[in-house]
Amino acid sequence: QSMRTAGMYASIGGAAMVMAGKKLLALNSQQQQAETKLIEIYKTRMGVNEDMARSTMELASAIQKEGVIGDEVTLSGAQQLATFAKMPSTVNKLLPAMDNLLVQQKGYNATADDAKNIANLFGKAMQGQVGALKRVGISFTEAQAEILKTGTEEERAAVLAQVVTDNVGEMNKAFAETDE
Repeated sequence: QSMRTAGMYASIGGAAMVMAGKKLLALNSQQQQAETKLIEIYKTRMGVNEDMARSTMELASAIQKEGVIGDEVTLSGAQQLATFAKMPSTVNKLLPAMDNLLVQQKGYNATADDAKNIANLFGKAMQGQVGALKRVGISFTEAQAEILKTGTEEERAAVLAQVVTDNVGEMNKAFAETDE
């Protein structure tokens, strides 16, 4: 009887290890895909080398250590942001705010697709379409709206990052500090 029970637990443990291994492989695949897409978008859209993409990858990794959003999710958002931006510095400026809004909107369950949606929202705002921000509950002053509409890319990124932070705070970090 006890041998049979031990065998049953061994089978359950083995199955759990296989499932965990598959999940790890899937996450690794997502990570590689996100990195490859980011590098290609940076080269194609911005004309910059892989080193610039690596700086964004390092930033995503640093953000992951402080919050609850995996860097593969952040990188998915980053590559989508890069379709709107002209400079890697713009993407890097917006990543912490993007993850804070992502956590505020989706909590622990944020996915790469959710990050892309937030990145699209940011892209619209960077193009002066500030109504998209209002629809998700982000408020800002008329002066901030004017900068989002007419400022340089650097000014728009700084204002957008500030506006989001003013509205949702450091949500990513706050979630990381909870028991869950």
